[in-house]
Amino acid sequence: MSISSSANDRKPAAVTRAKESSSSRIPITLSERSMTGLALIRIFVGYLWFQQLFWKMPPDFAGLYPYIIRESQHTIIPGYGYILQNTFLNSCTSLHTASGCTFFVPLAASVWIAELIVAMSLMFGVFTRFGAILGVVLAAQLYVGLAYAPGEWYWTYGMLVLLCLVLTAIPAGRRLGVDQWLAPRLHAAASNNRFARFVSWFA
Repeated sequence: MSISSSANDRKPAAVTRAKESSSSRIPITLSERSMTGLALIRIFVGYLWFQQLFWKMPPDFAGLYPYIIRESQHTIIPGYGYILQNTFLNSCTSLHTASGCTFFVPLAASVWIAELIVAMSLMFGVFTRFGAILGVVLAAQLYVGLAYAPGEWYWTYGMLVLLCLVLTAIPAGRRLGVDQWLAPRLHAAASNNRFARFVSWFA
């Protein structure tokens, strides 16, 4: 008799725990004000990337060269300096100018274009998550190379990584951005189109 009562007592307790567990996982819904605020942060971060294009302009990207030198000297990951020495700085003969460098200009151009893509994606809210992911990669590379270089504050690049991670997690381009128009159309096409289904996550 006591065994039966004990079993019956455990059932309500289990149900209560299940209810408590489900109630603690209530989905979080962002308000319109919150989404608009995140959109403004997105635009600000995009402008930050855009502004940083002007001190390393083509065709020679000269402003980038001393930073690549510093990254090769102060990287926090063993072997990363060796990679830079054999790619960006291959055959370079000076610490001050990119004279004699075999691959510096094409590789610097790829970095510049990548940063431009991040800037345009975030400022205009076009495939925002793609731009944010690319921003995470670029900012992480800066953190690895420059965070502990003399005169640098390591949180500068750490915070840039975190900002881009937030914009990766939340589709901030769906307010004050092109993604607001693009996302519902991609979602509508996603049921019949695998590519649209894949691309829709980035908008």
